[in-house]
Amino acid sequence: MHIRRILAAALAATILTATACGTDDTKTTSGDENAATQQLVLGNNGDVLSWDPGEMKEGAVIHYAEAIYDPLLRKTADSSIEGNLATEYSYNDDLTELTLKLRDDVTFSDGEKFDGAAVKVNLEARKKGAGSASEAAKVITDVAVEDPTTVKLMLSEPSPGLLSGLATYLGFMVSPKTLSQGDIETAPVGSGPYILDSSDSGVEYTFTSREDYWNREAFPFDSVVIRPYEDFTARYNALSTGQIQFMYGTSDMVPQAETDGLTVQSVPGEWQGIILQDRGGEALKALGDVRVRQAINYALDREAILKTHYSGRGQVTTQTFNPASQAWVEELNKRYPYDPEKAKQLLADAGYPDGFTLTTSYSEGFMTPLVPIVQQYLSDVGITMDLVPVNGFASGGLETLKSQPSFMLSFSTNIPAWTDVLNKLTTTALWNYFGYTDDTVTRLMKEIPLTQGDDQTALYQELNTHLVEDAWFAPIVLQDNIYLSSPDIKVTMQQAQLVPSLRFFTPAK
Repeated sequence: MHIRRILAAALAATILTATACGTDDTKTTSGDENAATQQLVLGNNGDVLSWDPGEMKEGAVIHYAEAIYDPLLRKTADSSIEGNLATEYSYNDDLTELTLKLRDDVTFSDGEKFDGAAVKVNLEARKKGAGSASEAAKVITDVAVEDPTTVKLMLSEPSPGLLSGLATYLGFMVSPKTLSQGDIETAPVGSGPYILDSSDSGVEYTFTSREDYWNREAFPFDSVVIRPYEDFTARYNALSTGQIQFMYGTSDMVPQAETDGLTVQSVPGEWQGIILQDRGGEALKALGDVRVRQAINYALDREAILKTHYSGRGQVTTQTFNPASQAWVEELNKRYPYDPEKAKQLLADAGYPDGFTLTTSYSEGFMTPLVPIVQQYLSDVGITMDLVPVNGFASGGLETLKSQPSFMLSFSTNIPAWTDVLNKLTTTALWNYFGYTDDTVTRLMKEIPLTQGDDQTALYQELNTHLVEDAWFAPIVLQDNIYLSSPDIKVTMQQAQLVPSLRFFTPAK
């Protein structure tokens, strides 16, 4: 009964009510409806810490990047890959060379020409970064400029996630002049649809359109404003009072949003739960025992959490891949039914009959309402959580988050599944701080890129099954990504990305 009370209390605490804020000069709507649609105002999950695509991490920061930078390729709404700055792409027979044919009518906002030389310097720069692009870039051993509109990427081995990388952070093109000057972190210059016109760090960023942009019709707004809000309540209040036109929301906001006349849309999105990253037991010996990691999974009542905390918007999951990806195995979601007695027995068998203390970092905001729920479930089987809140990734927050034995975040699920492999499974992955691996994962990571079709699917599913059985993670729910928007804009949903790309935003009329 106490679990139900905690769940209900957590839900009640996060339900928002509209706040009367009065008239605001920054409001996006007015009597002139046409004027309102000339500017797109987005409420973002957080601030941009660096304008260098090589340092950017996955997530809502992609809106900042897409305003300034064009990618070589791009993702469709269903996450298929199509041409962009590179109009054509083709592999050789053994998938170790990728040839890109480039547009010849593109310039950067500083007047520099986009060509093969610009691609080469950008891809080489991405290899040195520490962001989401770095893992995808490591497979590139050389970039050969065959002529101004043709480049060939030499690969150390086939990489199923390369095209997806070239459609996002790996493929975002920065002016070579800006890269050579070394000020890309603070002075972004790209070939994208907008330029950064003004900024008030942490408060507001205004981008104005480039009239000479090669694909102007794909970005119909004259300007884009991005306002970061760490706090969900502040972000919702800004949307409901017309100060912004779009936000990533939460399930408890939906009833109020519908009452307020906002547009509510959703798409299967991120998983939330725990990364049990110290699987070798380096910092916390207990996590080195698979029985302990399995006990944590058995201790969580996923069905109850989905129904109460997420208002049923999503599905329970024990796996960390996207349901539309090759790796998904539906039966795996039955692997850890709620069984606290079995969890206690596994802990006793592993030598922890009285439980242990689990140090866990978590990202404040997304995770704050979920953390006490998970804390109570684990406490019921004898596990005490020592919680380390992290407010954003600035000032060393990311390192604090990663370096703990376990941590809680909201994690993207991607298409192709190889992107998730690069993000969380390689020994140098951003979310594998301790560099843990095992023989099965090492073998499958070598075999998957060498295959295609049904053979590749079988290997992906073998990998996924192993990760679930060995309890590398403790996912709880694959939640629906909830998007709330003003009725004066239209937003096309996009699979396997935290927020839809900027080109999927248009005026409603």
